[in-house]
Amino acid sequence: MIDHDSLFKKLIQNFFPEFIELFFPDISSVLDKDSITFLPQEILTDLRKGDKKIVDILVQAKYQNEETLFIIHIEHQSYIPKDLGERMFCYYADLYKLNGVPILPIIIFSHDVPMTKQPSSFNISVRGKSVIQFDYEVVQLNQLNWQDFANIQNPVASALMSKMQMDANERPTVKLVSLQLLASLGLNQALVNQISVFIDTYLKLNTEEEEMFNQQIATIEPKQKEQVMEIVTSWMEKGIEKGKEEGIQIGRQLGREEGREEGTELGRQLGKQEHAASVALFLLESRLGNLSQGQRERIQGLSTQRLDDLIKAHLNFNSITDLKNWLARV
Repeated sequence: MIDHDSLFKKLIQNFFPEFIELFFPDISSVLDKDSITFLPQEILTDLRKGDKKIVDILVQAKYQNEETLFIIHIEHQSYIPKDLGERMFCYYADLYKLNGVPILPIIIFSHDVPMTKQPSSFNISVRGKSVIQFDYEVVQLNQLNWQDFANIQNPVASALMSKMQMDANERPTVKLVSLQLLASLGLNQALVNQISVFIDTYLKLNTEEEEMFNQQIATIEPKQKEQVMEIVTSWMEKGIEKGKEEGIQIGRQLGREEGREEGTELGRQLGKQEHAASVALFLLESRLGNLSQGQRERIQGLSTQRLDDLIKAHLNFNSITDLKNWLARV
């Protein structure tokens, strides 16, 4: 399962000035970059609902040539809660009571669907009279076109293009453009790794897309091709090591006599249908309990590609019903 919050929080925390510059250039142009300080995460309690919420990102800063501090509060959402506007208002009220300084609230939406533009205000009225008009900033990635960011020298742009609007057949192109931009920024290896993992997480390519991606790499300028291939090679090496480790673990858990050898081979050869079916069944029954004979046979009859999709999807299953629904769609 993808930990969306962690990926986005790390990206914004490591590239906060670049995030503000990309989406809020009017603020960035007058922001005192040296004043930026990340505050400890606050745990806010909703007494009415009995809920507790850890605020995502709080940054204290000031404008150039000013002494007055203010706070930038950023929330990431990979889905759309129905009461989000109300929640943002309550966060603002609680944070203002705690800190006593102006607060700029920002939401970044990373969901794929729906494509509907999300509201940026929360209103309370009594008998037609407006009592509260609370506005907040919204960065909704699926409302932005990746092509508008392809030539912006900004590491946040190179990462977030992977979640912006694109046609299905553009996925290999967007991945390559994102990596080309990343390679041109001159970042240290740790930061390159962070952004490249972000890109690869959200632009996992299927076999056909991989072929198109490799064809496109072959056409770019040699020096840039070398830089991009260094990133791609790093993914492959990490993938092989992860496959070995997972294969060894699966081999041991399946009780095979030569668990290490067979497990390593399994990690290397997950593409083979019979191995993929065994792994899928093992992981599913470990998570959901025993499957029926009909379900086992259905899974064993899936193609290699479908089995690979099932292995990735199983982490999102919480019940047999989730599995049944997934199988009904293939």
